[in-house]
Amino acid sequence: MRRIRQLRRLVDRDVLHTLVRWLVLGRLDYCNGLFAGCTSSTLHRLQRVQDAAARLVCGAAARAHTRPLLKQLHWLPIDSRMQYKLCTLMFDVQHGTAPVYLTELCERCSDTRLRSSSRGDFSVPRTNLRLSDKAFSVAGLRAWNSLPIGVRSCVTKTTFCRHLKTHLFRVSYGHVS
Repeated sequence: MRRIRQLRRLVDRDVLHTLVRWLVLGRLDYCNGLFAGCTSSTLHRLQRVQDAAARLVCGAAARAHTRPLLKQLHWLPIDSRMQYKLCTLMFDVQHGTAPVYLTELCERCSDTRLRSSSRGDFSVPRTNLRLSDKAFSVAGLRAWNSLPIGVRSCVTKTTFCRHLKTHLFRVSYGHVS
């Protein structure tokens, strides 16, 4: 980001935005599903990097509040980006396009007496350790089960991703629907 900051006077805002998206947000998003269930201090560190990137793109002061900047740039906060990644992987599991090793970790709720079986939920295994909650077999299933039916029922991945981002954006910035 220091190198990009040096370039900010030489390029227009669109180019700066593109550079930050590719070079900074691309690294934050790479395998971010693995950070599910991590400590709040780790999440805070990652969020600070994203906040600095938002300040850089918007030309805001170093102490400026970043929530309005993130909303203006239409960027999801770090924890929502992780949820997005987990849910897109679960969409692939749901539609049979995920790798077999992921599909084998996910089991549908089979008890027909439960409302969750009619909604298409997955059964989340019970865990005793906080470390186990970080596993895809727990975190991915919880993320999927927490989605509204309207988002989960999308047929194409493009439509699903659009509805998912809209849902997570509304939840993150206070427009819960």
